[in-house]
Amino acid sequence: MTRVYRSLEAVPDARRAVAVGTFDGVHVGHRAVIAAACDAARREGWRSSVLTFDRHPLAQIAPQRQPRLLTPLDEKIALLTDIGPDEIVLLPFTAELAEMLADDFCRDILAAALGAGAVVVGQNFTFGAAAAAGPVELAAAGRELGFRAVVVPLAVADAEPISSTRIRRLLAGGRLEEVRIILGRPPGTHGKVVGGWQRGRTLGVPTANLDVEVGTIFPGRGVYAGRALVDGTWYRTAVNVGHNPTFHSADEETTTVRIEAHLLGFSGDLYGKRIRVDFLHKIRDEERFERVDELVDRMRRDIEVTRHLDDEALAQVGLA
Repeated sequence: MTRVYRSLEAVPDARRAVAVGTFDGVHVGHRAVIAAACDAARREGWRSSVLTFDRHPLAQIAPQRQPRLLTPLDEKIALLTDIGPDEIVLLPFTAELAEMLADDFCRDILAAALGAGAVVVGQNFTFGAAAAAGPVELAAAGRELGFRAVVVPLAVADAEPISSTRIRRLLAGGRLEEVRIILGRPPGTHGKVVGGWQRGRTLGVPTANLDVEVGTIFPGRGVYAGRALVDGTWYRTAVNVGHNPTFHSADEETTTVRIEAHLLGFSGDLYGKRIRVDFLHKIRDEERFERVDELVDRMRRDIEVTRHLDDEALAQVGLA
């Protein structure tokens, strides 16, 4: 069972192999880093540990450049736990941590607080004040402090390095199949169902309006076939991401991007429930219709595409 520590003071004394990173998205490259730490720990009889942060470092260092997160914190912890390290150490990324010199980080956190025998990082890892240090400096510090640095090469897909930035770009373009390969799972989002305009119910196609966590990313505007998890049960789901152009102008100041999900076969009240939506296939771009009946017809066709979609991710949850 993976233990989660939210402060260094709570971490018990032990020798460790430590994977270090932000790990937003927990994509296949991140998994390779963590797997290398777990392997090293097993060989040496140490504890396997993941050292990560409670927010993206740019949220503290340069908030105006902070990217939208691929995984909210709770989901990131769950995904890291699934990999199977002995423990996760979740550090608050404070101003003090942002200003800590690389040598101090290695001495005070990696060596003293965590008892690192091995520190595993990705090839593009940077750390210390102003991100001035990288794998070379980590290895030099390790030689002095008694740990070895293990640098995992960047994972590659289609001859291009895998990164969280690349995933965000692919998501914005609706290229879900490529994202799934890189993540090792379908991209998704979580949120609470809130009240909306109730137009879907009026039109005969009720939808759940999802209030997703601020600062997270999801696919660009369009209509998608996916799956949704409600109270432990999965449903095929047609999802619209957009601003309802048939009813609103994109220039309206009140217009915001909305996520509306129609769960096939669901009956009951979703208001107030937290649900998970995974995006599997882009059906079409967002469209503006001149007549409401044209919109309804298109929505029903989108639902039929979703109903008949053949996808292994649906089969995995009993929706073949």
